Amino acid sequence: MATQPLKAKKIKFLLVWIIANSIGGFLIGFLENNGAQFMATLFFSGAIIGSLQWVVFRWMGTKGLQWTLWPIASALGWIISTVLSSLPIRLDSLIGTLVSQTGLWEVFWLNLLLQPIWIICMAIVQSMILGYRTRRRGRILGVWLAASCLGAAIHGATSAVLCSQFCQTLPRPLVGIVEAKGWAVYGIITGLALLWTLNQRLANDNKSLRRIS
Repeated sequence: MATQPLKAKKIKFLLVWIIANSIGGFLIGFLENNGAQFMATLFFSGAIIGSLQWVVFRWMGTKGLQWTLWPIASALGWIISTVLSSLPIRLDSLIGTLVSQTGLWEVFWLNLLLQPIWIICMAIVQSMILGYRTRRRGRILGVWLAASCLGAAIHGATSAVLCSQFCQTLPRPLVGIVEAKGWAVYGIITGLALLWTLNQRLANDNKSLRRIS
């Protein structure tokens, strides 16, 4: 059973992780809605999110991984994903079917389906860092990819819903609040997955130490 200080540290880590992703989302939304949409969507998103996530790792004193690679890997992974997503992808018929069957609007389904595609390569390179030098890298890869894609999908859907309600009334400098909320949801899901991943690494390290001793 985890001690009380360890539980408190986990809660603190999760809250700070959510806040960092939310701040990153606000910065991305601010750039996208104030003249830098193409650059923010294609180039800056992974760098912004990855850098703020890296700050959390550093601030919490998380050890044992190649965290210095995290911002660069996140930035490059995001760029690769967005470039791949620009290739012809036939979603029109699927989205049309979903709209007609559910009554939800096109942008909702477009965000929900595209956001995981935009994040998939970033999630892959991040999972490689998380699984570095551990026998559980396959499990870590699967969990982190699933959490990242699920978080991204719900982020896309959440942002679409909030934007439909508030984007027309919010001043342009504050439209980033909508993206902040979406990335906060992503932060909740990936934060829980990250706590599980770090526990897996700790268990792996403890087994290695026992074998050495």
